[in-house]
Amino acid sequence: MDLKQRLRKALTITTREFKIALDQGFEPTTGNKVYPERMVSYYYIRAIAMALSPPMALSPANVFLELPATGTRGGKQDNHIDALVFNHDVVVVAEFKVGWAPSHWDALARNLKRLRGPIAKEIRKKSKGGPQRRPFIFLGSDCWYPEKAKVWTSGMQSGGWSLPKPMLAAHHRDYLCVYPDKGKGYDGYYFTWAVFDFDEMSA
Repeated sequence: MDLKQRLRKALTITTREFKIALDQGFEPTTGNKVYPERMVSYYYIRAIAMALSPPMALSPANVFLELPATGTRGGKQDNHIDALVFNHDVVVVAEFKVGWAPSHWDALARNLKRLRGPIAKEIRKKSKGGPQRRPFIFLGSDCWYPEKAKVWTSGMQSGGWSLPKPMLAAHHRDYLCVYPDKGKGYDGYYFTWAVFDFDEMSA
C-alpha cells in the first residue's frame, strides 16, 4: 500500500471520528464562525501519524508541531512548519489552512512555495547522516459544498473557486466527506488534501 492509499485509509477514520465528535452536542464554534484551524489540523495530523505507524507502516511515527525552520536572514528562525511527521522510511512536511474563502487556497499555495525554498534546504540539511527517508509535502484544508471539493480534485473552476496553479502539480489530490449536504442547514463539509513529492518539488 503506497502513501496516498495509507493516507486516505487513515483520513477515512479521522473524518468519521470528527463527525462523531461534532454529533455529540458540544458546539465548537460560536455564531457563524468556521471550525478553528487547529481543530482541523488535529484530525489531519492524527491521520498522517496513523498512516506512518504500524500496521500501515513498518515503524512508528514521530510528530513535531510548530517546528521552527531556519530562515535565510542570519540564521533567524523566521519560518515554521505546522507539522513534521516521520518514521524510519518517510518524512512528511505538513501545512494546513481552513478553506472558507478562495484566498485561503492561495495561502496554501504560498506555503508550498515557502516549503520548496529555505525549508526544503533545511530539511535536507538535517537529514544528512541520518536515515534516508523519502520526503513528501502534505497540504490539508477543508471546504463546504461538494462542488468546491470537486474543484480541489478536478482543477476546474466553479463559482469563483479555482485551484492555484502550483497546486495542480500535486502528486495526488483527494477529498473526503465529513458530513453530507442534507438540505437546509446542512451544506456539506469536506476535508481536502494534496500530496507532493518533496524531491521533485525542491529540486
